[in-house]
Amino acid sequence: MSTPASAATRPAETFSPVEVERISGLSSEDLLWYEELGLIDSVSREPGGQRVYSASNLRWLEFLNRLRSTGMPVQEMGHYVELAQAGDHTVGERRDLLAGHRRRVLAHAEELAATVHYLDWQIDFYEKKRTALATGPGHTEAD
Repeated sequence: MSTPASAATRPAETFSPVEVERISGLSSEDLLWYEELGLIDSVSREPGGQRVYSASNLRWLEFLNRLRSTGMPVQEMGHYVELAQAGDHTVGERRDLLAGHRRRVLAHAEELAATVHYLDWQIDFYEKKRTALATGPGHTEAD
């Protein structure tokens, strides 16, 4: 099996857009959107213009995916990126932003846990009702 020329000339720790889509679960549209919003930068390009992502880009995309999947608004993600790009003097602000988001995520997790508890109760109620109906008056084992 031959290796494509572009893959042979890339450093080992870089990834094509197709590889990044497979690894990250993001679509090519999402990757472009992240770039357009300024959420990800420093994406290199091969001589032919194809994007080449680094291992650092992949770690950053994983972080962004986690923020997004836990409901952080894109505007807030953008603010975090701005703070990160501004340098170390924003470490406290970044920490506070993430701590605030963590509080919201925990509150949501508690709401979900309460909902799961309610669903378990409701499922148990219907299971008992179904059993009672199946073994109720007029029911025989032959039914």
